[in-house]
Amino acid sequence: MLQKYKYYIILLFSSLVFACTSEQDSSSEPDVSSVKVNVAIQRLDKDLLACKDKNQLINFFNAHKSFVSTYFQVLPQDFDKLAERLLPVITNQAFQDFYKQSQEPAFFGNTELEDDFKEAFQHLKYYYPDFKEPKIITIFTGFFAQDILSSPELIISDSLIIIGLDYFMGKKGKFLPDIYDYQLRKASPHAIVPQAVLLLSAKYNATKPSEKSLLADMVWYGKSYVFGHTMMPSKADSLFIGYSDAQLTDCYTFQKDIWAHFIDNKLLYTNEDPIKAKYIMDRPTTPEIGASCPGGIGRWLGWRIVGKYFDENDKLTIQQLMKETNAQKIFEESHYKGLPDEEE
Repeated sequence: MLQKYKYYIILLFSSLVFACTSEQDSSSEPDVSSVKVNVAIQRLDKDLLACKDKNQLINFFNAHKSFVSTYFQVLPQDFDKLAERLLPVITNQAFQDFYKQSQEPAFFGNTELEDDFKEAFQHLKYYYPDFKEPKIITIFTGFFAQDILSSPELIISDSLIIIGLDYFMGKKGKFLPDIYDYQLRKASPHAIVPQAVLLLSAKYNATKPSEKSLLADMVWYGKSYVFGHTMMPSKADSLFIGYSDAQLTDCYTFQKDIWAHFIDNKLLYTNEDPIKAKYIMDRPTTPEIGASCPGGIGRWLGWRIVGKYFDENDKLTIQQLMKETNAQKIFEESHYKGLPDEEE
C-alpha cells in the first residue's frame, strides 16, 4: 500500500518528555529495504584540510575545478588569489580545532549522513523510479563562503548536492554561522537531509503561476513538507520546519486562534507581497498573531491543510498530490477548519 501522510501529536504525559513528530501507521509505510540506491559522498572537506601550503591548495582547486568554481564563485585563472585568501583560514589553529570537533561522533564522525540519505533516496526511488541519486560533496571552510553565496550550507541540483558541514554544527559548535538563534534549529547535523529533501521537493511540486494568493503559497509549502515527511517518515517535524517541540505543541494546541486570525483578517486570498511575507517568510516570530507565535506560521498552516487533504483522499498518491496545482481545491477538500484532529 502506498504510504499516506498522517499527522499525529504526541501529548505530554506526566513523566514522558514530549517529542513532536509526524508519525505514520507502520503498516501503511512501504518497505523500501530492497530498493537499491547509491549514496556517493565525496569528502572534499578532508581533502581540503589535508592541504598545508599554497601549492597543495592550488592542486586541490585544479583537481576539483567545477566544484571550486561553483562553491567559491571563482574562475580557474583566479585560483591563485583564492588560495592566498583561503590558506590562512584552513591553517588557523582555531579553524583546525573547529574541524576536529566536526569529526566527533556527536557531529559527523558517524554514519548518520549516509544512513539518512539512503532512507531518503530509497523512498524517492520507490515513489519516483526514474529518480537519479545526485552525487554528494561535503566541504568545511570555516564559513569562508558565507559572504560569497546566499546559501553556502546547501546547494542542490538534480545531479549534485553540496553540503557545507560547518553550517550544520548547531548550537554546540565551537563557532556559529552568521544566522539568528531561531534559525539554528535547521542548522544541526540531524537536519541536513530533511532540509535537502525539502529543496529536492521543488522539482516535483507543481504550481500554477497565475495563483498569487497567500493560500497558494501556504499550500505550496504544505506540499513540500508532506513530501519531505513521506520521503523521510522517521524524522521529526521540527527538522523540516525548524520549530522547537514546544512551538509545535503550541501551534497545534492554539491553532483555532491562529486560524481565526487568518479568517478574521481575510488573509487567505490576499495577493499583496508585503502582507504575505509576514506569514510565509523566515522570521523569529509572527507578532501580528502573538509574541510567542513562531515565524512562517503560514507554512505550518499550509502543512496542516495539505496533510488533512492527503488524509481525506485515501486513493491519492504522493505523486498526484505534488502534481495538483489547484490550491483552492486542496483547501476545500481538506475540510480543515482550524481544529485539532481530536476535536473534529
